[in-house]
Amino acid sequence: MAARKITFYLGALSTMSDHQRLFGYLDKLTAMQRVFMDIAPPQLAQRCTLGGFFEGNLTLCAHNGAIAAKLRQILPSLLLKFRARGYEVTAIRVTVQADYRSVTGHGLSANGPAGKQKIGQAGVKSLIGLAAELPPSPLKTAVESLLKKQND
Repeated sequence: MAARKITFYLGALSTMSDHQRLFGYLDKLTAMQRVFMDIAPPQLAQRCTLGGFFEGNLTLCAHNGAIAAKLRQILPSLLLKFRARGYEVTAIRVTVQADYRSVTGHGLSANGPAGKQKIGQAGVKSLIGLAAELPPSPLKTAVESLLKKQND
């Protein structure tokens, strides 16, 4: 059985009518992230990401309070620059979203989880159900492998 990249499966999902709206939203958000990287000062753009865009309201997630404060100072110019690029942004909200990679303690290190992560019981039940419904495929093999690792 040939292994395929995740992009193959995402491409197949994006053509399904049930998922087209979601993938359209993700494409728009990705394009807006690229625009943000172009219009924001590089030292700020590298330390924050777009959190969402709904009804003209854009959310920016800064890695820390200092970055958030600097972003708030340039919000009027960011609004104008987004509009100049064709996006109907009416408001920008800045939130602080800590960079999970830099968190130490609480089971996380700079290199990722300190220990093996466990899936909750509800998640395991859902995965078992998914594996039972899937036809023989690389995805089914991957789900079964994940379930096996949870039991080890």
